[in-house]
Amino acid sequence: MNRVKELRERRGLQQKQLALGIGVSRPTVSEWEHGKKDPSGERLLKLAEFFNCEPGTILGYMDERPGKIDDDVMDIREQLRRDPNTRILFKAAQKASPEHIRAAAAMLQALAGGDADDL
Repeated sequence: MNRVKELRERRGLQQKQLALGIGVSRPTVSEWEHGKKDPSGERLLKLAEFFNCEPGTILGYMDERPGKIDDDVMDIREQLRRDPNTRILFKAAQKASPEHIRAAAAMLQALAGGDADDL
């Protein structure tokens, strides 16, 4: 059985948020989570990219790579995704490494002249 629900819940996302993040409908996410369908093809790759793991992890036959991504990086990605003015940054962040995301956050913090939480 796939691990979409586990990965989504671990990151504190609702089905709708995950659906928006990878460009599918909420019912599609629900079908995956209830075992009616497994993600395949491009959607599987988008999920793996979104969760920053291997496609086999999504499908439940590989363990998630430890230390691949941390909660701070996921928080930054979620903040970028929610703000319509920074959605373009969210799309870029999906392909960025955790190190690049931290560097971008530091740059934005410096431009804002304050704490990253003020962004």
